[in-house]
Amino acid sequence: LSRTMITLPPPKPKMYISKYREAIVLENKYKNEHRTMVPRTVKAPSHREMCPQRPEGEKPEHTFRKKTEHTGMKKVMAQPACVDTRKRDKQLLEKSGLVPFYLQKNDYGIVPGYLRRRKAEKEKAKQDNDAWLTKQQETVKPLAEQEKQNILQGLKRRFNELNFEYQSLPFTISPSQHKKYNYKMFLEEAMSQVEKDIALFEEHKYIYTSDAFHCFLKNNLELIWNK
Repeated sequence: LSRTMITLPPPKPKMYISKYREAIVLENKYKNEHRTMVPRTVKAPSHREMCPQRPEGEKPEHTFRKKTEHTGMKKVMAQPACVDTRKRDKQLLEKSGLVPFYLQKNDYGIVPGYLRRRKAEKEKAKQDNDAWLTKQQETVKPLAEQEKQNILQGLKRRFNELNFEYQSLPFTISPSQHKKYNYKMFLEEAMSQVEKDIALFEEHKYIYTSDAFHCFLKNNLELIWNK
């Protein structure tokens, strides 16, 4: 008996229970019931209320079939094509040029009107250009060799006269001497222009002039040299 009492575990002490436990439970109970303004549990609606039975003899009108018939996409038919490469690249047979197309048109094989009008405009422009060139060739004539030599000699004589006058000027002319300074600039410009005219006559073998210019040059040749 002494051994049995020693080997048994000691008894558990009593659990602590507050003396205010009942008051706290009662207080929380009242607080939980008045937490909301609605019942604590909402009643679930019944199936009969949500889906009432339809009276016998009434059937709904099915419209989805009609709607599908009008709005459904039509099947795209495959167009005939031809394969023209070893990589199986396809090309529509209708636009490939291998089959005749537009054979029943009224103007098949006839040149369109806009192409005919464009061709007529080109021909008219070419005729006008040819007529203008012919007219220019008739009015423009080559200058005779004797007249060319006379003009060239006159230009050289004019250049010598200008050069003599230029050499007669003082070696230094200040810009304050307006008359002499301006006269020197005039001589330089005139000599430069005469040099260009002489080079033009010597460089080109044939020189063409119009009839009006030819008459003017013939009547005023001496005036041009002495200008």
